[in-house]
Amino acid sequence: MAKAYSELEAGYEFPPGNYKLDAARVSLFLGAVGDASYPYLDNRLVPPMAVAALAMAALSNTVSLPAGAVHVSQELGFVEAVRPDENLTSYARLSRTQKRGKLHVIAIDFDVRSQAGKTVLTGKTSFILPQDEEQ
Repeated sequence: MAKAYSELEAGYEFPPGNYKLDAARVSLFLGAVGDASYPYLDNRLVPPMAVAALAMAALSNTVSLPAGAVHVSQELGFVEAVRPDENLTSYARLSRTQKRGKLHVIAIDFDVRSQAGKTVLTGKTSFILPQDEEQ
């Protein structure tokens, strides 16, 4: 079950997310973004942004953001290539929370690791959130 952001403090570690990018998922991603790049179409490599998209999807299952949340920044570092059908695990940690008047700023650091434990992606994402109604 997803936790409300207001319940979390800096340092909180989100539950890991596990997923696999098989050929069918890669094909769906390529169709959605209109990419016809050779290394992806012949199923040799997974598009790096597909890895990032699934990491963000896994994160979104663990934290509940309120209506009015604004995604303000994203930093990604692609470290290793990912092959289709590789099991991946994403890890995320709330690195910053800051209150500014009626708004909250949160930053989440995350990384994705291969089934061999190698980091394949690092990232940071930030949101501006409205104050809880109860506060």
